[in-house]
Amino acid sequence: MGIPRWTSLLAGLALAAPLIGQAQALASSAPLTITADMPSAVPAGRNWGFNDFFPRTISVPTGATIQFAIEGFHTATLLPAGVTATADEQAASLFKTDTDDGGTNPNGTTHSQFFVPAALPVPFGCGSAPLPPCTFDGTSVVSSGVSFAGPPAGPFAVHVTASPGTYQFHCRIHPRMHGSLNVLSSTAEGTTSAELASAVATQVRADVAAGHVAEAHAANASPRHNADGSITWTMTAGTSGADGHVVILEMLPRNLHIRSGDSVVWRSPTPNEPHTVTFPHELFSDIVPLCEGTPDTPAIPLHNPPQSPADFTCGGPPFPDEIEFGGGNGVDTVSSPSTVSDSGIISSQAELDSFGMPATATLRTWTVHFTGASAGSYTYLCQIHPGMTGKITVVPSG
Repeated sequence: MGIPRWTSLLAGLALAAPLIGQAQALASSAPLTITADMPSAVPAGRNWGFNDFFPRTISVPTGATIQFAIEGFHTATLLPAGVTATADEQAASLFKTDTDDGGTNPNGTTHSQFFVPAALPVPFGCGSAPLPPCTFDGTSVVSSGVSFAGPPAGPFAVHVTASPGTYQFHCRIHPRMHGSLNVLSSTAEGTTSAELASAVATQVRADVAAGHVAEAHAANASPRHNADGSITWTMTAGTSGADGHVVILEMLPRNLHIRSGDSVVWRSPTPNEPHTVTFPHELFSDIVPLCEGTPDTPAIPLHNPPQSPADFTCGGPPFPDEIEFGGGNGVDTVSSPSTVSDSGIISSQAELDSFGMPATATLRTWTVHFTGASAGSYTYLCQIHPGMTGKITVVPSG
């Protein structure tokens, strides 16, 4: 996935460990490993991510221990019997309407916030060494939570005591990032290391192929000629494969040549990644830690520069009262490379629907007018995803 700028990139791939299916051998066998995201599979020169579990389906006997190697900004969240990932996305929504803050943001969107409790571990005190594994009995949620302060120290381990049946797991950050845990009887043999490796390799090939198709589809800007002689160009701010498993964290095309007086429209079709279009540089203005009040006030940074929401406080423990999504600055005309123009959050309607959010919470598209723009290079980026940059090259009109 795309990893927010206030988290660190994880590197490397946790090797899948063999699973011995016999119950009497479980204590001495290495746990079966599911990998969330896989940076090592990203083609050279691409800024991609995988909102995917590798593999998406595993089978283990009850009594086994499994682990999740979390390679990005994700959760590994196991759900009780009968609860679907879609239902959990709605019930424990990571994004919520900020109901006590009326009015609209500068870009016209309504106020919304990152709901921190949905991203915290459930239960606390287990999962990652030196803590003991969490226990999943099939009746309550078990979740790794998100590591706000950097890469997890190790894999998230879960001891499975659930009754035989099929249980879903998913990432609470990224809709459509789902998997299935098939729990077998205690004497049954589950997924073998060879089967796991084969499934992972097949998924990687399919995801990479889908990424190339999505990137090629968005590689060219679409022009619309206007009556006044100007052109409105439509570009893509991040895209994905049809299933959302591979995400292209790129502004496409990477460099667009236009004339002064033209306009550019950005859209973001991916179902599980929000983006911003921000000229000319990092502003750290679209993820805003706040303290509740009338009006809300900025949270107090505990470190300078802060690296994550955990580096802010409202006078008590770390974490602010709320983390609001900024609404840009409302500036949609850029006339020089130093003009600051920030879209605020752009996302697809599909992503909003997954979290039960109103259409007014984010923008579908963002338009910048280069009216009277001087010739030169105009650089911009996404405030959420590192390395997601682009350039507009303006040449004189006429």
